[in-house]
Amino acid sequence: MKRIFKNAVVVTMNQENEVITNGQVELDDNIITYVGESREAMGEIIDVKGNILMPGFVNTHCHLAMTLFRGYGENTNFGNWWLDYMRPLEEKLQDGDCYYGATLGIMELIKNGVTTVADFYISPQETAKAVVDTGIRASIGIGAVTGKELLSEDYLTKKLQSISISPNIKPILYAHSLYACDEGQFMEINKYASKHDLIKSTHVSETLNEVGQIVSKHGVTPIGLLEQIGFFDTPCILAHCVHCDQDDIDIMKKYDITVSTNPSSNLILGSGIAPLYSYIKNQINVSIGTDGAASNNNLNMFKEMYLADNLQAGVLNQPKAIMTIDALKMATIRGAKALGYDNLGRVEEGYLADLIIIDTHKPNMQPNNDIFNNLVNACESNNVILTMVDGKILYSDGKYYCNVDYTDIAEHCNQIIKRIENNFV
Repeated sequence: MKRIFKNAVVVTMNQENEVITNGQVELDDNIITYVGESREAMGEIIDVKGNILMPGFVNTHCHLAMTLFRGYGENTNFGNWWLDYMRPLEEKLQDGDCYYGATLGIMELIKNGVTTVADFYISPQETAKAVVDTGIRASIGIGAVTGKELLSEDYLTKKLQSISISPNIKPILYAHSLYACDEGQFMEINKYASKHDLIKSTHVSETLNEVGQIVSKHGVTPIGLLEQIGFFDTPCILAHCVHCDQDDIDIMKKYDITVSTNPSSNLILGSGIAPLYSYIKNQINVSIGTDGAASNNNLNMFKEMYLADNLQAGVLNQPKAIMTIDALKMATIRGAKALGYDNLGRVEEGYLADLIIIDTHKPNMQPNNDIFNNLVNACESNNVILTMVDGKILYSDGKYYCNVDYTDIAEHCNQIIKRIENNFV
């Protein structure tokens, strides 16, 4: 199907950071075939009406089904939040619950302009079903959440097969963390990733307590320990990386590791502020994740971009510690790179048609003196008026075009939480 976006301000995110003010973008099914000035063309016309057309956001670290636990454990540190709230709540989950939680999370992401998400949680097969029913693009984690999983070749292959139900789904391997999983599990994950050419991920150096415990036990930082056990032999995304020293940064650079920064979650749980300035200065690929709604409260990449940009300026007393365009790249092209996509994150010929339209006529986007600054520092999720994944419109003008009904999903989620609360001791 031929589609033509006309009258667009095209934020391409290409190597030149090109913006085309009277732009046109043409699609052939799910592929971008033309990006440039307005011209005559045949096909279904979508009038962008002078608004921004840009790549959809890539969220490199999320726990979709934890949307069920939004608002629990407020005003607690990470340790209390995880052990006193999340673990007991998760033990009450039943088959099917994660599907509804993940679907609700995805619908929030789609409304907020996210077109690709990396998800790490229990019941990956339920998340995969949610991905198919909503139409988003996803990397779904398989691996170890606790130290109990026996990560044999057969076990991981069956998990991989259980989620491989759509071209929009890619597997990503993960071990939750060094404090939740044992070193043997990390080695098995790395072994499987090497054999099957898969990207992997883990939480690391999120809190000072975590770093202190690892240093006390092993004499090296968490990142140093992961290097010792060979976890960086294949491409890797490290989530959080709040407390890292120069030795850690040197290791990241050596192995071309990607950091997924989750600033809202780290602030809410009192974990700290990641040294993104140092990562970027050392040519580390930095991407952005929202984390789960249980530690963040909303899945909003605009908020994460804003914090990633401005927290560094405040901490370092340097207004230009991170350039605004860098924050935008973290949420688009650098996230795509992290997840192994070389055809996502830009509006460019040959790239996949994962696109969003941003309403620039609302008061918060006027006047448009600096388009990149407006997108990072002024734009909000309610400025998103269209979200397209793989050439299919999933959200437009407040209406979802998914194979699920939002009201039904929200009602199921509230029923699940009511059941859990009634049985919570």
